[in-house]
Amino acid sequence: MTWWLQTQLRQQPKDLYSCVRDTDGKSEDDIANKIKSLYLRVSDIIVQNAPLKDESSIIAAEDSQGLDSAMNLVFSIIGWQTMLYRPDVLSCPPSEFCIADEMDGHRGESHICLKQSRTGSTKLLSDFLLGFGLMLAPRNYHMLDDAEETKAFNRLKSVDPPTDTGVLYVFRYPSFCIASLKNRSAQDTNRSVIHSCASSVPRNSHWATPQDVTELLEEAVLSYRLLFGQHPRSRKLFRKLRPFKDVPLEGRDDFLSDLCGEKAIDPSLGIGERDSYELARDFPHLRTRLFRLSTYLNERKPRRWRELWLDNRDSASWLTFWAVILIGGMGLLLAFIQVVLQIAQLAISLRS
Repeated sequence: MTWWLQTQLRQQPKDLYSCVRDTDGKSEDDIANKIKSLYLRVSDIIVQNAPLKDESSIIAAEDSQGLDSAMNLVFSIIGWQTMLYRPDVLSCPPSEFCIADEMDGHRGESHICLKQSRTGSTKLLSDFLLGFGLMLAPRNYHMLDDAEETKAFNRLKSVDPPTDTGVLYVFRYPSFCIASLKNRSAQDTNRSVIHSCASSVPRNSHWATPQDVTELLEEAVLSYRLLFGQHPRSRKLFRKLRPFKDVPLEGRDDFLSDLCGEKAIDPSLGIGERDSYELARDFPHLRTRLFRLSTYLNERKPRRWRELWLDNRDSASWLTFWAVILIGGMGLLLAFIQVVLQIAQLAISLRS
């Protein structure tokens, strides 16, 4: 955690820490230790649902600059703790909270908006986060407007591990999911920081409950096995990806390699692998995303000979296609040989 937090701190402007006591003229390591202490304190406050205004580590300055700095820092810390978003303080105007675009302009349901007004800070944490998008989705929730897509969503019942794709954005720190699940089970209150982001309003159909968060974390871990771990070609593909290529050793998550690159995993983790997964049962929270991925794969047409060879989703069509290619190719080859022989025979006749 120390390396990761220090990396996040270096990416932020120094003005972000101006609201923290006793940081003037301090070294980077001293400031990092101060922020780390505050980081842990904010975690306790969120879990205990205590008022943040009682935190003495933050200067509650009357001027707007000091208050803005304190709000930005707490907003950033919540993002670092939950990993639901990465704060973008540098490009954010004083009247808004902004999160970074980490998917090259792609807008999924999780990050529909990259900014929202600071007035949202007066809301419940779950309602505030909902202002950016559906970061914590309830079971079997979808935002499909097209009637045909909705019908296809309801028709698609299961998915299989052998999966191939073009570009897929994947969270690369599954240890965070395991740690959050362990922290929840280890506490009498059954709360972790990300569980504290769940909705406390009964029957809120637009946001996850604490139980939904637990299920979502479990599904996230299982999805690594679905996409990469249960098929030899997928494991081979993952080993080529090198997700921590530019990250030093202390910042890498070895658990990701175990999940995606190993044929068997530790049974004590309780990850329930299956030969075929029923979406409503095994992935009720990730169901929409897997539906979109499955739809994309089914509609995707191979464009190269190698892709045609590897694309055996429809075994009958695959066998028919290559049988036609083989028989047709042999026919053309024999016809060509026959033409060559006839030319040679004619040439011999002319010479004699």
